[in-house]
Amino acid sequence: MRNPDSGFPICRPRRPTVYRCFDELDDAIIVLDRDNTVARLNRSFRETFGIGDDAAHGMKTGDLVVRYLTPLIREEGFAERMLEALRCRREVAHAACRMRTSAGEVRRFSFSCRVMTGEPYTGMVLARFRDVTPECDGAAPIRPGSVYTSIGELIPYGTWTCGPDGAALYISPSFLDLVGRTIEDCRRQGWVECIPLKDAAAARAEWRRCLDTGCQWDRELEIPDPGGGYRTILSRGAPVRDGGGQIVLWAGINLDITARRQAERLTAVRAAQQAAIADLGQCALAGAEPPELMNAVVRAVAEHLGVEYAKVLRYLPEEDLFILEAAVGFNSALVGTERVEGGTDSQAGYTLLSHEPVIVEDLRAEKRFRGPALLRDEGITSGISVIIQGERGPYGVLGAHTRTLRRFTRDDINFVQAAANVLAPGIERKAAEEALSKSEEKFREIAQRSFDMIYTCYHDSGITYMSPAVTRILGHTPAELIARKCRDYVSPLSLAAWKAAQKKLARGEPVEGLEVEFRRKDGSVAVVELNESPIIEHGKVVGVQAAGRDITERKQDEQLRQQAFEQIERNIEQFAVLGDHIRQPLQVTLGRADLLDDAETAAIIRDQVERINDHIRQLDRGWVESRMVRAFLRRHDRD
Repeated sequence: MRNPDSGFPICRPRRPTVYRCFDELDDAIIVLDRDNTVARLNRSFRETFGIGDDAAHGMKTGDLVVRYLTPLIREEGFAERMLEALRCRREVAHAACRMRTSAGEVRRFSFSCRVMTGEPYTGMVLARFRDVTPECDGAAPIRPGSVYTSIGELIPYGTWTCGPDGAALYISPSFLDLVGRTIEDCRRQGWVECIPLKDAAAARAEWRRCLDTGCQWDRELEIPDPGGGYRTILSRGAPVRDGGGQIVLWAGINLDITARRQAERLTAVRAAQQAAIADLGQCALAGAEPPELMNAVVRAVAEHLGVEYAKVLRYLPEEDLFILEAAVGFNSALVGTERVEGGTDSQAGYTLLSHEPVIVEDLRAEKRFRGPALLRDEGITSGISVIIQGERGPYGVLGAHTRTLRRFTRDDINFVQAAANVLAPGIERKAAEEALSKSEEKFREIAQRSFDMIYTCYHDSGITYMSPAVTRILGHTPAELIARKCRDYVSPLSLAAWKAAQKKLARGEPVEGLEVEFRRKDGSVAVVELNESPIIEHGKVVGVQAAGRDITERKQDEQLRQQAFEQIERNIEQFAVLGDHIRQPLQVTLGRADLLDDAETAAIIRDQVERINDHIRQLDRGWVESRMVRAFLRRHDRD
């Protein structure tokens, strides 16, 4: 019966092929399972040593050796060494011993054992007893064909031999079962010509070239596997020549390297995926805009995961829905407009609810959530979705989908998640940069309009920003001060206070209300009150940000007030002294006037003294008023 799709024969499961092959060998064979129990005794073993397969099947290795083989062995200590090798699964090649057969003869046998590696027998042990009595007795050597047969069946898909013209002489039954052919088919048509191959024409041309030139045959054959897909068979062979150099035989092997090639392909895919993630990381670090980065991510995921569709959905928590922001395979007109419901109405919504990656093998049979129209309209069957996790919450979901039925692996999930992990910080970093840029722009707008002098100064590069107010305060333009040091403009009288403030800033402490005299461009001095904050990077103070207010006029007003106070104090003191100095002589004069005999003259003197006393009383009132003015000014100055 043939497969209707491929046209190749369908091989139906029968008893294990390798066991049937073992039964055709002349060597006595024991097959031990992975747990060191007897899986099979071949026909030659049963006949040679008289041990039934049913009796031994499932028996522990030690029981088989002790109960059945030890009584037959004629070499002292050999049974123990053989048992140790089988238990330890250690390879043995051609260990000689004498054993009694079921016919009662004592014959010489060569014992070998090895662990099989070909699928599906990996891990099983093959033990062989070969009768070498004729060789030891000088009999004729065994035929080469039997050698190829015995060796070949130790290898999955075995060996082959052909005549000088390429006509098949022997092909391992396991290989014939794989290709669905008989040895008669191969002899009649030629073995390379009759077997199904993926690239049959090239393989047959190469085989004919080898037959014509006598060069070695070495080719990987892609052969349809009855279970589906293809098996990769490494077929190698070489001509065997006689003493005259003529080709008398072709001999070779067919080695199953499917698992190795699959591992190599998988390794190459994973390496390409890792390189793609590295490239995406470089793109993100280079400051790519979010749309550009998203498009790069969906393209990389679709290409390196081997799917037709990939998409980025941004989550809108206020509305509990997603919006399509980037896509491959979907209609490009949907980007920016297509909305997908959250919750259990979509795979993306279910991904956020589950807090972990979600794999869908068959969307048509999915019970956890309803497939959104975005996926159903494209006929999507299988897919992966992972969370694009931001610092404050999920940004959205990255998905990869295919129309074919596919079983995604953990490595596939890791690749898609790695792409999402590149995307999330890239988007957030760009948003943070934009927010910072807007903040800086607002700061500069405020600084540009500020009445105060605002500047940023670094220890290594000097002033990096200076607001326009500096022109009004110091007479310099901002451009004239860029890359200069603030200390260069501090007057000598303020250097001590300036240095003390710098020490405080170096400890990471802010400075407030520092009054510093700066030299103006015209040589005059301006008094500026500074409030300074340290700029700290990686735990180290690297500069300062400061705001300075011109208090020159205020300081001048304070000086004038101080001078006014001092003058008032002097006036009060002079009033008091003057009153005392005048009153005493007046009292003396008034007393002498009372002693005069001339009443008219005495009256004139008294009149003048009284007038002088009036002036003194006015001075006293001025003294009192001056004190009141002083008190008022002091009280007002404190307020």
